[in-house]
Amino acid sequence: MADTPHPHQIDLPPNIPGGPADRTPPPHVAGAIDFNSHRSPAGSCPDDSRAGPDAPLAPGAIPGYRIDRALGHGGMGTVYLARQLSLDRPVALKVMSKRWAVDPVFLARFTREAYAAALLNHPNVVQIYDIGEAAGARFFSMEYVPGRSLAELVRTGGKIDPETAVGFVLQAARGLKHAHERGMIHRDVKPDNLILSDQGVVKVADLGLVKTPEMTREADVPGRQTSASASGLHTLPPNMTGARTALGTPAYMAPEQCRDAATVDHRADVYSLGCTLYALVTGRQPFDGNTAVELMTKHAYEPLVPPETLVTRVPKELSAVIQKMMAKSAGDRYATMGEVIRVLEQWLGVHHHTGTFSPRDEQIDQFEGFVRAFEEAPVAVFRARTVTGVISTCVLAAVLLTFFGKLGWAFGTAGMVVQAALAYFVLNGVARKTYFFRRVRQFASGLTAGDLAVGAAGVGLFAVLLWVLNLFWMWVGFGLIGTGLAFALRVALDRTIDGDRATILAGCEQLLRRLRLNGLDEEEIRQFVAKYAGRNWEEFFEALFGFEAKLAARGVLLRGGSAGVREKFAPWREPIVNLIDRVERARAEARERKMLQRSEQARLQAAGVSEPSARTRAAAAAAAMVGHARAIRSAPSPVNGASPGFPSLSQITAQSGSYTAVAAQDGPPPRWSVGRLLVTAVVGPHVRGGVAAVLVAACTLWVVQNRLFTDASFAAATNTTHQTAVAVPTTEDVPADDTPQLPGRTWARPLTIEGVAPEWTNWCDTANVGWGGILLLVSLFFRGNRMALMVLLGAAVTVLGHRFGIRTVEPIRDYHVSFLLGTVFALIGYRLGDR
Repeated sequence: MADTPHPHQIDLPPNIPGGPADRTPPPHVAGAIDFNSHRSPAGSCPDDSRAGPDAPLAPGAIPGYRIDRALGHGGMGTVYLARQLSLDRPVALKVMSKRWAVDPVFLARFTREAYAAALLNHPNVVQIYDIGEAAGARFFSMEYVPGRSLAELVRTGGKIDPETAVGFVLQAARGLKHAHERGMIHRDVKPDNLILSDQGVVKVADLGLVKTPEMTREADVPGRQTSASASGLHTLPPNMTGARTALGTPAYMAPEQCRDAATVDHRADVYSLGCTLYALVTGRQPFDGNTAVELMTKHAYEPLVPPETLVTRVPKELSAVIQKMMAKSAGDRYATMGEVIRVLEQWLGVHHHTGTFSPRDEQIDQFEGFVRAFEEAPVAVFRARTVTGVISTCVLAAVLLTFFGKLGWAFGTAGMVVQAALAYFVLNGVARKTYFFRRVRQFASGLTAGDLAVGAAGVGLFAVLLWVLNLFWMWVGFGLIGTGLAFALRVALDRTIDGDRATILAGCEQLLRRLRLNGLDEEEIRQFVAKYAGRNWEEFFEALFGFEAKLAARGVLLRGGSAGVREKFAPWREPIVNLIDRVERARAEARERKMLQRSEQARLQAAGVSEPSARTRAAAAAAAMVGHARAIRSAPSPVNGASPGFPSLSQITAQSGSYTAVAAQDGPPPRWSVGRLLVTAVVGPHVRGGVAAVLVAACTLWVVQNRLFTDASFAAATNTTHQTAVAVPTTEDVPADDTPQLPGRTWARPLTIEGVAPEWTNWCDTANVGWGGILLLVSLFFRGNRMALMVLLGAAVTVLGHRFGIRTVEPIRDYHVSFLLGTVFALIGYRLGDR
């Protein structure tokens, strides 16, 4: 197989069989960057293939991650099994050795390529989650895929049945097609880099040899342009045979890659995938050799032994497909990975006349049985009825208590429901590691000290409000009852439901696994589940594939209305998740921009560019790369390999030189003016948060002063006609003659504070003050100076508008107009803001 050691007759890179890092590959670890594949450029860093690993990282060495254990070490660094704390998920964390930080050109190139590869998102590609820097070293967190590589399957079980092998390779081809459509070439496709998960999904891993077609070391020289056919050969060690030597694993390398890596395009991956299929069905690699040079020579010039002559069970039709994939000339192979997919699907009998999967009746019956068992589990039905009954009872009780004037008890009952929901959210999220809980925790972990201070102030203000209204201990008591109910629900019912449904989901996974092995596309499997799971399909689908996959499937399933009436599962989560997505994307782009800018600036300064010019040009390059990446993320899938309207991933990395050249010509990017900075300081979120706190506090004192929340006052207000919203028709509440009053006001008096002049407090005379504070609090979820100015204007009109001569006709009051007009201004502001 590919990893059989060979004598060291040539100084091989560690990713080539026989190289130093090839002896201990962790087969179950899938990552999207292969550290072993990158070597020092132009000899600027000594060849460390025999160097030992860096000192082991402490558990908290990388912010946001907990290091569990080392999984392996290569020439580029160390791979760790870690846990991403914000999302509470395992990841493969690859930390680059600090010795590589001495080469800014290599570091910039590596960062750009990894950033481009992180944009790939496909079920058959290992996902890069995050790229960052800590303690002077680059790190990359990737999807951790428990499972085995296809190479390990062959090593332990020998050759694989042709139909099963084609099913595996078909999945890999779909992942590679996704990368090719976005301008990426793998260049090291082999059984070791195809990971079979426990669910039967094949994922293309170790995209460390991914090279965008345009990449050359010359592209990193400021102001120099290169042709589109150049190759990223800078990663080769200086002791290899020459600047045009191929990069990859010789046992699976395309002939043109062996002869001249500068000519490599996506058809090299077609060849390597054909070699992989050859190895799976025959149990041996296509060519044998004692050295890398011998293997390369055989790939380039020696005829291939047809697989059916080695294993008679391999059909001639499949053998012909493999031989065409492995044609010596790239022009004689399948032109695209899409053609490979179509041919393999036809051989398996997976035909797509309508573009969707047509399951057999027995498959539908079996699947629908799993869905019925999932939905009709007795404990699950009892739980749904219990929760609905408890909530309905509490709502009815709150309404009746309000009707009979027991507003405090009604407020406490409503609070019990709210606190029970919050307690259950935490308990259930911790126990089940739900997607929604993990996203909320991720959002909270990214809050700044100022954000936390504003949040703490809001909680404290709410507690003070409860205290002055004599509702604090009632709220606490009802909260304890609600927490107890949530705990009982989680312990007594949910754990039983989880156990019952786990067996059902495991059975369904076996059905889906068989469909995958038969060559069915992952997206079609998901549409099959969504289509036949019935009206309440979303909970079952989410249990199988997750929340994000459910949203994507919903958009396809409900298109055109052919699916009929479908119910949504817990749709209240979606606006919150969308808000978190926008915030997290903005945070991530800010981190990425800074990281790219630092690496680009170091590269430019190493090339002799002055620091001010390098900083300006690096900022422009980073902004351009992030902008193009945003376009790729938001764009639909390319059609026929073309993505109109924005560059491919290859252009993102290859065009950084042109980005910096344009920046040098056009001057520095626009900076914020002093005036804009002053406006931001005046209307920033912390200013708005502080003003909101003052308004809510003043309104609270005004309510307490006029006893508007007592049962007697509320009852009087509800039995009095033609009064304001919270009137108190008692003699002691009628203000003295010397109390400042607005014309026509005979109800609650303006706020007065002992020792404070009335003119400083009499602006707080209606409930509009509290509403103005709420408008400002909502604005904290938006960004932008225009938004902030409009919302501040709206709050000012809401609070003070009625004091400036608004004339109305009964029963409409001046403060009603202020309320409506200020709210309109605030809504316009929200529309102008960025969430």
